[in-house]
Amino acid sequence: MTMELPEALDLPVREARMRALRDDDWVLDRDLSRVPDVPRWTYYPADLSAERAREWVAHSLAVRADRRGGRFVVEVGGAPVGTVGITLRPDGPSVYYAFLPAGRGGGLATESVRAVARWALADGAPHVDARTMVDNVPSERVLERAGFRRRGLDVGPDGVQLTCWRLARDRQPTKQ
Repeated sequence: MTMELPEALDLPVREARMRALRDDDWVLDRDLSRVPDVPRWTYYPADLSAERAREWVAHSLAVRADRRGGRFVVEVGGAPVGTVGITLRPDGPSVYYAFLPAGRGGGLATESVRAVARWALADGAPHVDARTMVDNVPSERVLERAGFRRRGLDVGPDGVQLTCWRLARDRQPTKQ
């Protein structure tokens, strides 16, 4: 299974848009790595250097080119405030996301996750999954508002306990 991601997705949030990740988005990855709760609750390394952030983006662009997933940059008024990605796992597509403080609190993460999930379901996926580190309550709320249902617990390859989430095709995300 492969996926060909669109270059952009619509968001129902004023002045917000989602576009495909570009080479110059390394600055966003560097900035995300310096927000203390992003490395704590995600797999972003802490305090990426410019060189390492460029490598991180290059890897994401290679995944997209191989049609195994990819990332979008969420912008408000032209300024990047977060990223939402989707990757093909053995059991189907899975979404992930991280936002700068400037992109939090207004429903932007929820709408961005909904947009990616809608696209994947419309593209034929029977479901879209997500995983959050246990006790990452803000991220859990994003998924709940986007229509995902808690499925249980798992342990990541690094030993971190994860909560598993799923949005099935019959539970298409709707704006609440």
